[in-house]
Amino acid sequence: MNAPAASHTLPGQPHIAYQNNGLMVEGVRLSDLAQEYGTPLFVYSKAAMLSALAAYQRGFAGRKAQICYAMKANSSLAVLQVFADAGCGFDIVSGGELARVLAAGGDPAKVIFSGVGKTRAEMQQALQIGIGCFNVESEAELDVLSQVAVKAGKKAPVSLRVNPNVDPKTHPYISTGLKGNKFGIAHEDTLRAYRHAASLPGLHVVGIDCHIGSQITETTPYLDAMDRVLDLVAEIEAAGIPIHHIDFGGGLGINYNGDTPP
Repeated sequence: MNAPAASHTLPGQPHIAYQNNGLMVEGVRLSDLAQEYGTPLFVYSKAAMLSALAAYQRGFAGRKAQICYAMKANSSLAVLQVFADAGCGFDIVSGGELARVLAAGGDPAKVIFSGVGKTRAEMQQALQIGIGCFNVESEAELDVLSQVAVKAGKKAPVSLRVNPNVDPKTHPYISTGLKGNKFGIAHEDTLRAYRHAASLPGLHVVGIDCHIGSQITETTPYLDAMDRVLDLVAEIEAAGIPIHHIDFGGGLGINYNGDTPP
């Protein structure tokens, strides 16, 4: 394989780069690996993954924060093990993903169960294992989770995913936090939903969650969303419901085609 012009940069540099007319991963020639193992072949750079994580770790140094890896990105057990060993929590959306976290040595107490399609069996499984928190997407889901928890003799730790109605300035197909998007509880319904959650016997309200979109390449949408979420926190706590954590979501972009994410 011929190397492109020297000006061409790849995601994952310097760990993934063209050298001596060949594509290399951490100094290993990919054509050699293809010959040895056959194709198609997936090759991941542990150094590149840990370097990406290190940027978040530096940003949160000295602060009380838990960095969670979103399993939807790649659920390979080897990838998960790298992040589990580095102290990450995991954001999951199914019982199958929970099983993979456990198989990779992840800490259940650092697992956040998101997503709109949780079954009663998955809720029960996660409760028994002792996950960190359920991110609940609707008031109907609050009722179901409370019923499952009561039946299991447990209290389910919950955050509600609220929709802050902020434009993430990304492609409309991957925007998730606007009023017209299908996810989360509408901003104006938040306090009522929290009061409902606090009244249910099987739930323990612990946090608030938002996710505004993917491939976000500027910081302004995050700041706008946080302003609105903090206003909601003040309102919820004034109603006598303490909020212990903020789960702040939305995918920080990468350089696809000359994008310049922070």
